[in-house]
Amino acid sequence: MAAQMHSFLPWFRRPTVAHRHHSHWFSVVVILTLLTAAVSGKKHIVGGSIWSIPPSNNFYNNWSSAQSFHPGDLLYFDFESQMYNVLQVAYHQYARCEAEYWEEIYKEGPALVSLTREGEAYFICDMFNYCSLGLKMTVDVTRSPAPPQP
Repeated sequence: MAAQMHSFLPWFRRPTVAHRHHSHWFSVVVILTLLTAAVSGKKHIVGGSIWSIPPSNNFYNNWSSAQSFHPGDLLYFDFESQMYNVLQVAYHQYARCEAEYWEEIYKEGPALVSLTREGEAYFICDMFNYCSLGLKMTVDVTRSPAPPQP
């Protein structure tokens, strides 16, 4: 019986060691996730829902004007790939709903867009005539507020 128990113990201990190894990696992942959340800004779900043809031409601009955007924030565009896309463009492209030149293009939905600098950012969808139907948005990215003084 002692010989059987002895041969059983090494087999029994291996999962415990592997479990500790996985537990270590789990801790690292949790710490990195918390650090990323602390460093990055707020995640905004564009339009409060999905990126699609809106009920009114100013829908997305009305939504964005009610938000506060700061460098480090993320825009979450939830859309169906091959039906919609997101292009970050210059103002003149935005105003004309043209996508001849773009800064960034996101063809796969959902897409996360990082707001990296202060100023105006312009987004359109260049599928079909969706932009002229209101599938476009201006975002005003402002400096993050200073933390309150103690």
